[in-house]
Amino acid sequence: MRNRFTRRAALAALLAVIGAGCSPGERQVEQTIERELPRLVGPAQSYAVDVEGLQGTRGAERVTVTGRRVQPEGAPVLDQVVVTLRGVRYNAARRELEAVESANLFARLLATDLSTYLDTRPGLSAVAVRLEPPDAAGVRARPELGQIAVPAGATVETSGRLVARGPRVAYEVAEVRAAGVPLPAVAARRLSEAINPVVDLSALPLALQVTEVRMEGAAILLRAVGRYQR
Repeated sequence: MRNRFTRRAALAALLAVIGAGCSPGERQVEQTIERELPRLVGPAQSYAVDVEGLQGTRGAERVTVTGRRVQPEGAPVLDQVVVTLRGVRYNAARRELEAVESANLFARLLATDLSTYLDTRPGLSAVAVRLEPPDAAGVRARPELGQIAVPAGATVETSGRLVARGPRVAYEVAEVRAAGVPLPAVAARRLSEAINPVVDLSALPLALQVTEVRMEGAAILLRAVGRYQR
């Protein structure tokens, strides 16, 4: 009787997986990647994983991951992230992701989330980011500029552009003004040090390199490529 019950339970579990549209092997790959995603990309409000070209217990040809409200280490909250992993290899016995031949990441960063992130930086407060497509941006803040004379309570405004620099996105400050008056170059340098990097993906195991930064409405769109080897 016990063996019969065990067989029925196993069959029920198998039918549940098939009913959900996944083979047992495919679901195992999905679960393995879902478990690794907080480490590979960052904690998220939610993740969805789609596996294509399952290769038995060796891996998969392609895995597409969609994340909502993702928080990578060293970066603002990313409103949406889509990562395409190709040549995925995993260890079925240990249930570990072993390697990814190539990774392509697309991320959508809202200006409001960037403002919130920069507002936590030492020396910055009351930060507001203004986007000017295709790659220009303005940052308004109340910074600490040391010995540089700034009218009491005045808001400092900068103009510049966002650029890709390896695994990071940097803000190149072109001009700094306070109460409409241009400030010296040393002010731009100190603000740049306080703001940058805007996004830093260097700590992620995917070894990402940012290839494109552009703006669309109130969002910054990022593209990056990388790979993974445990």
